[in-house]
Amino acid sequence: MLASDYVVSQLATLMYNESHEDVLLGMTLCGLIVRNRMVAGWEDGSWLRLIQKHDSFHFPEDKTPRALKLGDPHHDQLFKRCLAVAENIYNGRERDITEGAKWYGRLNSCSEEFKEKIVRRMGDHAMIATIGRNSCFL
Repeated sequence: MLASDYVVSQLATLMYNESHEDVLLGMTLCGLIVRNRMVAGWEDGSWLRLIQKHDSFHFPEDKTPRALKLGDPHHDQLFKRCLAVAENIYNGRERDITEGAKWYGRLNSCSEEFKEKIVRRMGDHAMIATIGRNSCFL
């Protein structure tokens, strides 16, 4: 196994744990946001640190890290798709439907801290896309 395979697997697992309401669209959004942050040099451009800290960038009210569910690449078709999309994101082959966004959230359910630091600071974080139920910000 290559190191890149491990990163792709971790990215796919993070994506798989996004809300399933928007199905693969929301999961792809999650992976692209991680890539955009990596390209921008967040966490020194480390994929794994960005994946590990992903939830903290939403400024959750509950600071307890969530337990990630593991997908089954042999029996779960949705996780198989996450793996394929994660590989495309990692290798730069997935079209960026986020338009370069580095923040995203559901406006009807985001934390007050996210609203204060991202949503209400349109001069610093312009809303540039809506994907499924998520709004994307620079």
